[in-house]
Amino acid sequence: MAAAFKAMKGAYEVARRERSVDVDVYFECAAQACSRLSDTRRDRRQQLEQGREKQAAAQ
Repeated sequence: MAAAFKAMKGAYEVARRERSVDVDVYFECAAQACSRLSDTRRDRRQQLEQGREKQAAAQ
């Protein structure tokens, strides 16, 4: 989330100062950062659930 915020802040600063710069690059970086964060959280949640299921089956 911090990376996404920094990318958005960078896009804002660039857009304010330079009209000729392609700001879409910054927005794409923010979207990718959010996507990676979401994927990481989903993977971790699945790992935790699988661990709980294994523990429950062992009991």
